[in-house]
Amino acid sequence: MARPYVYHYAKAYARSHKLSQAIARKEIDKAGFAISSAPAAWEHFATSADTIVVVTNVPLSTSKTYVHVLATSNANAPAKKWAATIHEAINDSKMQLID
Repeated sequence: MARPYVYHYAKAYARSHKLSQAIARKEIDKAGFAISSAPAAWEHFATSADTIVVVTNVPLSTSKTYVHVLATSNANAPAKKWAATIHEAINDSKMQLID
């Protein structure tokens, strides 16, 4: 049995943890993944037909959050594509929270 392929991206953003959480869930959903986890303190777990994606948001301060996107699949292409796609969408998001 072959090992699964894993791709990941990580970056610290100048955004609140709450905003990072909202962006992660929105972008995973927009990509067509079924979010399998309830909103949690840090992690979001989602699946598609051939890929598992996990996005973790770790608060570093009130205005800075570390975001780690991981995608895994039994095939190389989907894992590589979805790790990059979800990371790019999170990176490029213009979402703002309205209090």
